Amino acid sequence: MNELIFEIRQGVGGDESIYFVKDLYKMYTKFFNKKNIYYNVLNNSNYKEIIIKIETNIYENFLIKESGVHRVQRIPKNENNGKLHTSTCTIFVSKNNNNNILIKFNELKIEVCKSSGAGGQHVNTTNSSVKVTYLPKKISVECSDERSQFLNKAKAINILKKKIEKNYLEENLNNLNNYRKIKLSNSDRAKKIRTYNFPNNKIINHLNGNIYFKMDKILNGDLEIIFKN
Repeated sequence: MNELIFEIRQGVGGDESIYFVKDLYKMYTKFFNKKNIYYNVLNNSNYKEIIIKIETNIYENFLIKESGVHRVQRIPKNENNGKLHTSTCTIFVSKNNNNNILIKFNELKIEVCKSSGAGGQHVNTTNSSVKVTYLPKKISVECSDERSQFLNKAKAINILKKKIEKNYLEENLNNLNNYRKIKLSNSDRAKKIRTYNFPNNKIINHLNGNIYFKMDKILNGDLEIIFKN
């Protein structure tokens, strides 16, 4: 099953930004619980950064669109002059595909040769050494540990699978990091998704211009109010 990686990070605004991360974390997890969506918190750095793994579900497309800057406007508890403060946090949602890579037979090049020892002397007279190459990535593994060609082939393919998975994992991680840097390089300039205005109990959806005067319900996990409008 495919999964989503849901990241919430502190933006601008100091402690107020951290409090806002905590508010959003509670909002989303309450939504997951109400909709019986399985999730697992992978990391929580004192609400400065939270990373959640979520099972793919019918709300996948809505959750992916949450990526960007979320802004909060409220009067901090320690604000003596009643001044309205604006803080932000950033959300980044990406697909986390399983690493169970399907290798097709026509993508493999299999070569056999005689096993050789020191000085080029043949260990045996059979073609038991096997070299397997994954053509799309030009990754090769050669195995001559066993006397049986069949066993060497199986061992080489098993090692090759691990190498291929590692290659794709590193490639996906690099692409994800580059995409995150482009999308969220500066929380002031990144795409603004939503503003949460506490004094007026309203939320402004910057994706479609809708305004919701049910912020208390939405923060309690009723995200369908936004997702379906």
